[in-house]
Amino acid sequence: MDTSLLKKLSLSLLALAFASTPLWSHAQQNARLASQVVDDHAEHIFYGSGAMGMALVVVDNNQQVFRSFGETRPGSDLRPREDSVVRIASLTKLITSEVLVKMAQQGKVSINDPLRKYAPAGARVPAYSGTNPITLLNLATHTSGLPREQPGGVANRAVFTWPTKSDRWSWLSVAKLTVPPGARASYSNLAFDLLSDALSKAANQPYTQLLRDQITQPLGMVDTTLTPNASQCSRLMEGLRPSPCINTIAAAGSGGLYSTPADMGRWMRQFLGQRTATADMAQKMYYKRTDLVSLKGMDVPGMADSLGMGWVTMAPTPLLPRIIQKTGGGGGFITYVAMVPQRGVGVFVVVTRSELTKFKNMSDGVNDLVADLVRNNEI
Repeated sequence: MDTSLLKKLSLSLLALAFASTPLWSHAQQNARLASQVVDDHAEHIFYGSGAMGMALVVVDNNQQVFRSFGETRPGSDLRPREDSVVRIASLTKLITSEVLVKMAQQGKVSINDPLRKYAPAGARVPAYSGTNPITLLNLATHTSGLPREQPGGVANRAVFTWPTKSDRWSWLSVAKLTVPPGARASYSNLAFDLLSDALSKAANQPYTQLLRDQITQPLGMVDTTLTPNASQCSRLMEGLRPSPCINTIAAAGSGGLYSTPADMGRWMRQFLGQRTATADMAQKMYYKRTDLVSLKGMDVPGMADSLGMGWVTMAPTPLLPRIIQKTGGGGGFITYVAMVPQRGVGVFVVVTRSELTKFKNMSDGVNDLVADLVRNNEI
């Protein structure tokens, strides 16, 4: 065969082979590791937050990344570790809602059950009308009509220690609802503590045992607890105005949980990748903002578009994907979890407060990280 003809034939075959190769295989070669994307953002998030210490856990499909900065305690010169103990504060509400979901799946409760069904003997639950009672779903979506906090309490008390179960049910017996449940959304710690009481009553178990059976033991969350032991207390990070390391059963439903970055990584994974029916129900959105008369207390990391059981969804913007998130804070800690479940991306961050700490600086940085991880996955 003529040499020039052979060369032309070879080049034609090469061009045909290249053209038939899927474009994504070339693009995938340009996708970066999750750790590389995280390292573009992590230090900026820490310094922008003004925190004393920070721990960050990122799940990106089959990749998991941990990063930390600052100190576990002022003057310790020790970086936070994956087993450093933290207060997850209001992220506790997500786990309370998960207990509700699992018990509903097991037929032990219905999310539309009225709270009064699980009230202690002799206790009264206020209702706006006889046909519109407070339901478990109202409690879990901040639409119960109850206040953010129970009025009263001693000033400068340890965090997550008041009101006790007895305190809140005594107060509830004389409380009045001024708005119908389901009409307005207003952030309520009190509602979630009543929810944990109701779940405990329905299960006929102490809530600590219920939490262990339904959540921490199945997921292998070895340091997530309301009753920290001496070893866990010795690993507790500290920030501005720390609170004593004691049992926080009083706020079991709303904010009392201690955990670690390692445990929170384990917990996040169930919502990402191969999701379970529990994850789908736990992150379901029940109220659009436009369906409510008003929405208060859930716009800090970005405007809330819809509300689920603890979870809040933010609508996509030109710079950010649709993000499902939850904020928390208390006892010297600020926490945030942000996910794009359909892309397998989730971020948990905890910082210890200083006088300079700004939540929005931290959450904006995390939202940018989430967006960058999603873009990287789409390359």
